[in-house]
Amino acid sequence: MDSDGTETEVHATNSTLITYIILLVTTITLATIGLVMGDSGDLILTVPVSFLLLITIVSERHTVHVPTLTVIMIWVSMLLSIAGRLFFGGKVLSIVADVLMGVNLTLIGLIIVFILLKSMPGVRDENPTFVAIIAICVAMSVFVLMMMTRYLASKVMHTIMIPEVEALMESMGAMMIGSAIIGILFVKYRDSKIFKYTVNDFLENNSSVFGFDEREKLDIYDLIAGGESDKLEFKSTVRTNLATGEVDKRMEKAVLKTIVAFLNTDGGTLLIGVSDDGEICGVDLDSFESLDKMNLHMTNMIASAIGNGFIPYINFKSIEFEDGKYVIRVKCTPADKAVFLREGKNEQFYVRSGPSSVELTGMNLVNYVNNRNKKILFKKTGA
Repeated sequence: MDSDGTETEVHATNSTLITYIILLVTTITLATIGLVMGDSGDLILTVPVSFLLLITIVSERHTVHVPTLTVIMIWVSMLLSIAGRLFFGGKVLSIVADVLMGVNLTLIGLIIVFILLKSMPGVRDENPTFVAIIAICVAMSVFVLMMMTRYLASKVMHTIMIPEVEALMESMGAMMIGSAIIGILFVKYRDSKIFKYTVNDFLENNSSVFGFDEREKLDIYDLIAGGESDKLEFKSTVRTNLATGEVDKRMEKAVLKTIVAFLNTDGGTLLIGVSDDGEICGVDLDSFESLDKMNLHMTNMIASAIGNGFIPYINFKSIEFEDGKYVIRVKCTPADKAVFLREGKNEQFYVRSGPSSVELTGMNLVNYVNNRNKKILFKKTGA
């Protein structure tokens, strides 16, 4: 990275750490105010939040990376809870705090579920509904543990108040609303920013800590060993013609038409940086300024030629192998409507036929789309 990029990264890191320090000081101040006013019930919230902030400040540059948005959301939940109890005494802030707590706990539940799933060999495709349900169960379990901890702490510290049954049910109900909101959003819009800057950020930045990188490499080796099929294809480069060494738009089109074909059929995986015979040759990273620029080019390429509306069906990640070689794994799920590849003013329709992507035109295209739409309708209605 050049000197300007390094300086920008350092300033961003320092700003984040300063934010964490301010949140930590504020949290301790609020806890102290609570103790002075004779209400230490919120220590159940302030102690773990303070611990999380302290660990984040200490380890931000060294071990586990905790996304800034996650920390801030947890802190805001605690702040609303304390403010409602100490200064306002109303239910509105407390309800909002409990809803946000449900949001936070479910996001944490999603992280836990993905850590467990990624630790299982051979798990490539996760059912979003299943993941959301398990995450909600994790959130409820953590909430119950928090209430049990508060009850046990009240036996030791008499200043810690136990909420009445009615108040506890209200709190649990609000928490479940927040949890359900995140569950529904994850199923419908799992590529939205709230997951990008919390769950995805945590998993991506801590992939080496939890050993995800090695498992992903092994997963790709297993895929390659199975050979190309109707759900797997290899491409050597993103845009470089290996025969000429020059950037060639035909290479990009080969990548894009495979993605479109997967979207129009039953989904599949495209490995870029793997030759036709299954050798990991590495993607053409040299034709880009950096890895980030290559990933940005992939995103822009998909958005312009396929459409932003289909980005939620496409997930890609660059995985580093030996000798600095990278493989881009593009995972595609079936789209719920026909997908066309735009090339200038022309639109082309591709489907998978065995290990190849073939173009359909005329009545073949009409019949295929009609039949596929019927299958999708039957699937949605359960007929």
